Amino acid sequence: MDEMHILERAGLTSGELKVYLALLDLGLSSTGGIIDKSQVSSSKVYLILERLEQKGLISHIIRNNVKYFQTADPKKILEFTDNKISQLLCEKKEIEKLLPYLQKKRTLLHELSEATLFQGNRGFKTARDEFIADLQKGNEYLVFGSNSALTTAMKNSIRNFHEDNEKKGIKTRLIYNINQKQITDLLKPYRLTQIRFVDGITPSSIAISRSRILLMAYGENPVQILIHNIALASSFEQFFNSIWTIGHH
Repeated sequence: MDEMHILERAGLTSGELKVYLALLDLGLSSTGGIIDKSQVSSSKVYLILERLEQKGLISHIIRNNVKYFQTADPKKILEFTDNKISQLLCEKKEIEKLLPYLQKKRTLLHELSEATLFQGNRGFKTARDEFIADLQKGNEYLVFGSNSALTTAMKNSIRNFHEDNEKKGIKTRLIYNINQKQITDLLKPYRLTQIRFVDGITPSSIAISRSRILLMAYGENPVQILIHNIALASSFEQFFNSIWTIGHH
């Protein structure tokens, strides 16, 4: 049986193990005998003996002003282990109380700091999927549409995206410049999609959800930046709604 390995798992240090097992072999012994048997230096053995006594695993008597040590009943190791388990359970409860604070702190930092860059057509799809990841049936996202001409590939990609969202029950509201009226034909089939047009300059290619903002740049090598920030998303949403009220079909 590998006593060293088992007792080490019980929470004893390497030095404590050497001293304890040496004393188990020796029986009643002075520090000199323990040092010789355990091969632990005299500078360390006194501290180790003190720790083992505190753990209840050994005891001592004094004869002629000399300390002699002996192991306690080995069942004391079980008591030591039980005490350790109890301590860990108490620590676990304290950590459980602390978790809501830690999670809130992590969430706030996550919301403030996350921005991811995506490139290419595959990156475009990944960015959109992550953009709507926290949306459920009945939720909506908002879009300031592109002022640039869309390639056939991008049109197909937009169709696929809207079809997926229709199946999930996710709503979409889009605002385009009046010069982009032709977008109506592309998005007309989707019943959960609403479009309004405005005169003058509008932000271009920005999508807004409850907690994310997606900035999109089209072209031969599309680039998207996904920002996770609830406060910023809320600000963009308010701006979108103020433009929506003056838009027309």
